[in-house]
Amino acid sequence: MNISKKKPPYRNDRADQKQEKKGGNTGLPLAKILQELTPSIEDYLKKLSENQKKIVDADLKISESIERLTNHIISEKQNIRLNLYAGKVRKKFKKSEDSHHQRVKKIITRMRKKLKTYEEIARFLEKENIPTFTKQGRWHAQTVHRLFQDYPDI
Repeated sequence: MNISKKKPPYRNDRADQKQEKKGGNTGLPLAKILQELTPSIEDYLKKLSENQKKIVDADLKISESIERLTNHIISEKQNIRLNLYAGKVRKKFKKSEDSHHQRVKKIITRMRKKLKTYEEIARFLEKENIPTFTKQGRWHAQTVHRLFQDYPDI
């Protein structure tokens, strides 16, 4: 009987065996792996740094543009008219104290409440021989419409 006895493993062999069982040792020491990865990591960090610089430059350009726009708006604010109303903004006119104006405005208001068209109102004013405000010309639907839009009190 030839029974060969195994030599007891050295301490370092035992540590290698334990390492192989734990993580599946690749046979390369950690220092060598890190040495091989170092150039790739350095390249990655350089590219990351360059990209961060580009982002900072872009943010600076954006902030400069916003500053220029703000300064322009501030310097030109008297020329800018903002329409903050969803509906049509009526023009502000001086209220007429003339009794003729008041009479015409009342007629237009009453007829609009009865859902009459501007054309029907103009024909009515012509039929009743009510003079225009200039005392010349004739009543037209467009004139009645403008009066209705211009005077907020009718």
